[in-house]
Amino acid sequence: MMFARHRQLLSTAIFLIDGFLIAASWVGAYWIRFRLLDLPTPLGVPPLERYLWFGAVVTLAGLLILRSFRLYRSARTARLSQELWTLAQGIAILAALAALASYTLRGELARSVLFLFALLAAGSLMVGHVVIRMTLRALRRSGRNLRHVVIVGTGELAERVARKMQSESDYGLSVIGMVSASAMPDGTRVAGLPVLGSVADLPGVVERARAELVYVALSRTEHEAELDALDRLADSTAAVRLVPDLARAHTLNASVEDFDGTPVVLVTETPEQGWNGVLKRGFDLVVSAVGLVVLSPVLALLALWVKLDSPGPVLYAQDRVGVNGKRFRMLKFRTMRVDAEADGPGWSRPGDPRRTGAGVVLRKLSLDELPQLWNVLVGHMSLVGPRPEQPVFVDRFRASIPRYMLRHHVKSGITGWAQVNGLRGDTPLEQRIEYDLYYIEHWSMSFDLKILFLTVFRMFRDPSAV
Repeated sequence: MMFARHRQLLSTAIFLIDGFLIAASWVGAYWIRFRLLDLPTPLGVPPLERYLWFGAVVTLAGLLILRSFRLYRSARTARLSQELWTLAQGIAILAALAALASYTLRGELARSVLFLFALLAAGSLMVGHVVIRMTLRALRRSGRNLRHVVIVGTGELAERVARKMQSESDYGLSVIGMVSASAMPDGTRVAGLPVLGSVADLPGVVERARAELVYVALSRTEHEAELDALDRLADSTAAVRLVPDLARAHTLNASVEDFDGTPVVLVTETPEQGWNGVLKRGFDLVVSAVGLVVLSPVLALLALWVKLDSPGPVLYAQDRVGVNGKRFRMLKFRTMRVDAEADGPGWSRPGDPRRTGAGVVLRKLSLDELPQLWNVLVGHMSLVGPRPEQPVFVDRFRASIPRYMLRHHVKSGITGWAQVNGLRGDTPLEQRIEYDLYYIEHWSMSFDLKILFLTVFRMFRDPSAV
């Protein structure tokens, strides 16, 4: 009960601080616009009282929006970046609603005030939450604001959870010991922690240890013990957390969602959902469209060179497998003779006799990939992502290489994390897949920009470009 009370007090304090910062940002925006900045006011300076009334409504609406994002639930292990992104989204929605209200009321609120408010509120809330998070972390590192934890389980999953808690002092989770699925000899230790008893002794163990949190981390083979542990903890005052055993599942950005009151584990999930997908697609559209226009003279010259160098079409369209396993026609400047695949598809290799004279240079400089800007523009591909393979290779690899099809949870790319690390063409496939999955699991727009930057400076000098 003490744990729950302290947690509620902290959440309430943060809630009230956020309300104060939103209200202060609203008043500050009014003061900056009409008092500090020497800007013209054709209709005169509006009375402060009008803005104070609006400010009260805006503050209440802002707190309701942030609360709807579950921002005030205690989450010691939540990422700070996600918390800041939630704050930015909440303020953006609040500013949009305020602008809509102003329009409905025939421009009662100055647009410049709304803009300044959005900047001030987002900035002050982010700074406030960073300060609160850093203060709490400093307290936890000094041994205060700790929560005592008992972990149910002694297997690999339980050890991993224990080591994570022990290595991350910022979480403020002090592990008292472990509880085994069945009885173990006295003095047994797991991950350097004592085994306090078995599941049969669980209520007494939790009470004697004065544990505030219990993490149930049993393997799937210990399902009966898991049910028994949860049943015995049903009337415990400790908060219970269930850690699913996904050790035998090929996970990708695993998370949990609420399905109408039922928790569902997302074993494999693409990172390009919601606003992330909109942002990435918008970036692809702008860059591909500008690239096609700006590079059109270069594309025309390269097309003419390919046409004059050898008989056959300028562009080579090949079936590839993209996001969700869908096939599309990927475009490239032709760099091989027209009969290059008479004996079946295959990767190019150093000194490949099938290459044309122009093809040698185009492949070396990766210029043969430029027509794929069209694939990006129409939505078949992205600028950055795993390189797409031919269907015949996909069918072969998915049967022999674990986790191969996980790379098809995102759009294929003109360039990717594997390519800028020198893994192109006939290079170890398992290693390329590891790089592709690392990219998917750690995706961000900044990661995409880093890959594009490295593409310019590395790909042209890549010895594996053949």
